[in-house]
Amino acid sequence: MSAAPLAFRQTPALAIVVDDHPMCRQATAMALGVAAPQLTVVEAASLAEASEHAADATLMTLDLALPDNKSVLGVPALLERFPHLRMLVISGALNPDIEQQVAATGAHGYLSKATPISVMVDAIRAVIAGEAWFSFPLADATMPADSDFARLSSLTGAQSRVLNAMESGRLNKQIAFDLGLSEITVKAHVKAILKKLAVPNRTQAILMLQRAQS
Repeated sequence: MSAAPLAFRQTPALAIVVDDHPMCRQATAMALGVAAPQLTVVEAASLAEASEHAADATLMTLDLALPDNKSVLGVPALLERFPHLRMLVISGALNPDIEQQVAATGAHGYLSKATPISVMVDAIRAVIAGEAWFSFPLADATMPADSDFARLSSLTGAQSRVLNAMESGRLNKQIAFDLGLSEITVKAHVKAILKKLAVPNRTQAILMLQRAQS
């Protein structure tokens, strides 16, 4: 008599709610429960915490004001690392310029935290279905090629992490230790960062990053 085939348990699809305010996370999780009850919701208070689950996630809702991510500049690096993710940015900022920047990063939707739950449910369903959710046509989501934001968005995920460490005042040797890289690799990243940003030194690169985050 042959043995019965083993039953494999399918890993449930995940949705990650990233926000450092518990009440905002709960409101978004509630909307997700209505919009996509098939998804298991994981809550995270930082980008680092969210990244631990992102490989298994279908959708991420992301606040732009996190302890380790203070602007839209974290979005391109995240999507580069996890290209399968559908990304819906939910921000406290009612700013058309920020929405334009979010769209230009490759994110799939943008909402204000003041959005009614019913609209949030519709947006989540649309983004999961492969649609975009912005207040303007995506064809309009362009940035001047020589703008600070466009140049910063051209950095790879590794280069963005090095630049963020530079802003924190870390030296190359310290950055290498923090990121698990060789010092030679860090120096190569710094050189590439300065070239992409078209700036002469680290100070100017940091100032450009700070302007974009303000």
